[in-house]
Amino acid sequence: MSDIKEIYYPLSKIEEGQRDIALLELQSAQNLSNSQTKLYTQFATILIGIVTVILTTVLNADKINFGHILTKNLFFLSFLTYFICLFLLRYFVDLQTEITINARKVVTLRAMLGLDYHSIQLTLPKDRIEGATNPFKIKFFNGWLKFQTIPFWMFLILVEYLWTLNFYTIDFKDYKFTFNVFHDVNITWISGTLILFSTYYHAYRIKLLDRNETLLLHICLGISRILGIKILKNFEYSVYRARLSYIEIDRLNVNYKNLMDVLITIEDSNFFDHEGISYKSLFRAILSQITYTRKKYNLIKSGGSTIEMQLSRTIFIPTSQNKFKRKILEFFMSRWLNQILSKSEILRIYIASVRYGYGLMGLSAALKRYFGTQDLRNYYIDKEHALFLVERLSNISGTIKWERVEFLAGKIPDLDIEKLRNIYNDYQPITSANLRV
Repeated sequence: MSDIKEIYYPLSKIEEGQRDIALLELQSAQNLSNSQTKLYTQFATILIGIVTVILTTVLNADKINFGHILTKNLFFLSFLTYFICLFLLRYFVDLQTEITINARKVVTLRAMLGLDYHSIQLTLPKDRIEGATNPFKIKFFNGWLKFQTIPFWMFLILVEYLWTLNFYTIDFKDYKFTFNVFHDVNITWISGTLILFSTYYHAYRIKLLDRNETLLLHICLGISRILGIKILKNFEYSVYRARLSYIEIDRLNVNYKNLMDVLITIEDSNFFDHEGISYKSLFRAILSQITYTRKKYNLIKSGGSTIEMQLSRTIFIPTSQNKFKRKILEFFMSRWLNQILSKSEILRIYIASVRYGYGLMGLSAALKRYFGTQDLRNYYIDKEHALFLVERLSNISGTIKWERVEFLAGKIPDLDIEKLRNIYNDYQPITSANLRV
């Protein structure tokens, strides 16, 4: 009998008395995933054979008895095949979804049971090891040239071929297309082809999007490639870890309500009114860069980034890249964050994971380093400490400028300025030598 009383996994735990049940669940999920994979393989193989027979039959329609029936009813045959293949494609999508879900369940249960595959990294490829320990490495969609996409390509080729025969006579001997009797409605063929591809694409690819994978995210990926900006690829895992960061703080019952209020007041006063981009803040940031307007309107230098833009930079976009190009990508990433997360979640994740000075990532590390707090359970953050933390996370240089601190403090009502001074007097600048918390 193991001495371990509980095996913890983020958001879940398995007590010693429940291990046998978890093992049965693991075996059931594994068997189901394997059987579904075999079924998918068999159906895909049969599908290749069926499509081959149909194409061969149509190509030799003039040599068989019912050939004239096929040629005279190509329109009807095209539409009938289109809907049948669309229905079957949805079946393959559902099967692929079930396979992925069960495979992720297997990996999750392995982790909950304490199974570790890193010791065999010399005998298996890296991606197979990561896939055995991280459920988010198992994708719903693996790429257009993978085996799982065979149904999509087979159905698309079959229906497009039948549709094309209505407008063209295909001469395979001379490898050329010649217009048939419908040459004057060529636009109809183009329209039908576009409709065919878009509906099949939606039925297959869109239905295999992951939980937080949206069309806007794919636009962001395209923009990152155009701009040459590196961006993290495993978004599902990154969002999952980000959620865990604030769930852990909430589990310890840390009261950071004041920190949330101060953060919104100083960093993004229109946080609840925009969808990731504040044009007002951007305009104010531009004015703050000009000495004359900065003094005239009593502004401090700022970047104009919203909380979502800062969060996307923290989690998904490495900062050591072209600042201007990175800002462009942040615009779109911030909109995406508003699609998949609530405002409350964005704020909590930001507080729990953002950088609070040199090398201090997350609220837990900041409280321990700045205030010497080792036990965070039921910890209360007052306004003065909240302002200090917000000033630290928004201070790029890391130096203390009391003029700046007083300016920020003036935005917070009922703030004890003397208490705030004492907090700064006790502050020791962070360097790589004294970073440990």
